[in-house]
Amino acid sequence: MTDAEAQALTILDSLTKVSFSNCVPISRDFTELTTRPGIYAVRHRTEGLLYVSKAQDIKERFRGGHKSLIWAWLADYDHRDVAIATHAIDFMQWRSLSAELERIILQASKPPFNARIPMRD
Repeated sequence: MTDAEAQALTILDSLTKVSFSNCVPISRDFTELTTRPGIYAVRHRTEGLLYVSKAQDIKERFRGGHKSLIWAWLADYDHRDVAIATHAIDFMQWRSLSAELERIILQASKPPFNARIPMRD
């Protein structure tokens, strides 16, 4: 296992094992979300991961709208059952590893709202 794979699996573990009550609830302005770069997951209270991705500013990513929230609405999920888990990554690591970490996490978890999962080069 490579260092990136080990790190990605650690991040995936943190995104899935954080208590749902400790995830950031859906809101209009997402004031509780971090502005730091990182990997985030849209989670359902009982069904688990719905969508996983990366963002340089997680809060801004959601403030502009997000397709996973629309899909959750279309799937008729109660907004109180959908929340966001985050794992911050320092900026230098973000620049060098974020795409690789995201790819590994998506391949390992296969969230249903991710339309495309990048394959290994």
